[in-house]
Amino acid sequence: MKINIIIPALEKNNYSSRGDLLKWGDSNLLEWKIHQALQIKGINKIIVSSPSKSIAKIVGKYNITFHLRKKTASIDKLHLDLSKKFNNCYLLWLNPTSPFISPELINNFLQKFKKNRKKFDSAVITKKEDEYFFYKGTPLNFDVKSKLVSRKLIRPLLRVSNGAFISNSSYTITTKNIIGKKPLLYNVDWLSSLEIKTNNEIDLFNLLIKEYFKRF
Repeated sequence: MKINIIIPALEKNNYSSRGDLLKWGDSNLLEWKIHQALQIKGINKIIVSSPSKSIAKIVGKYNITFHLRKKTASIDKLHLDLSKKFNNCYLLWLNPTSPFISPELINNFLQKFKKNRKKFDSAVITKKEDEYFFYKGTPLNFDVKSKLVSRKLIRPLLRVSNGAFISNSSYTITTKNIIGKKPLLYNVDWLSSLEIKTNNEIDLFNLLIKEYFKRF
């Protein structure tokens, strides 16, 4: 089973003018993710994909591959282009904006998919949410006609965490999707599921770095 790691990276994005080069601990988000990726077992290649020359220089410090993409390329276009470039393999997508997914967790995620890949065509990191949810005024996981049930009794929903995906490149080429019809849903804890989405979250997340290292 051939697996390549893909790390999409931007010099600027919606949450910061520093993008994935934002200071994180004693490094930055991108290099933090590269160091995590280097600890994943059984990987063929690690590829960082970016339109940035600054990011290309950082990648040059490591024994990994840099893929130059167009600035205008959407994430869907990136999924398709890299699936074509690295065809006939599985791609493990790791996003720098999810810094609390540990190498140990990713290794376990990957191993579980390897053992069960005859049952599943892709894999997704998820977080179980034991809350009450509505969609367009209709309850999704509880019944408004009966008494409001305890959180322990409601039907939990699984929220997709963008921290890690496993896709089949051939399937993506055919369907233009990285999540298949039968994905392995790998549930993680709250800290591991966190993703930086806004500027307001950056300072808070930096405070949580100590909590991350308490696990090792």
